[in-house]
Amino acid sequence: MDRALAEQIRRWRGLDEETWRQIAILVTARLGLPHSTDQTAGRRLCEDAARMLGEDPDREPWN
Repeated sequence: MDRALAEQIRRWRGLDEETWRQIAILVTARLGLPHSTDQTAGRRLCEDAARMLGEDPDREPWN
C-alpha cells in the first residue's frame, strides 16, 4: 500500500462512511484485483492505512 491509497481509503472510510466490506470492494477494484467482499480484509486495509498515516485504527474515522 502506498500513501495515496492510504489517503483514499481514509476518504472512503471517513468522509463517505463506507463499511469495511465496501472498502474491500473499492480497493480491489482500484487495484484491478479479483473482486472481494471480505469484511475482514476491509478492516485490515483500514488498519494498515491508518497506521501508514500515523493514526489509530481504533478511533474515528476508522472505527
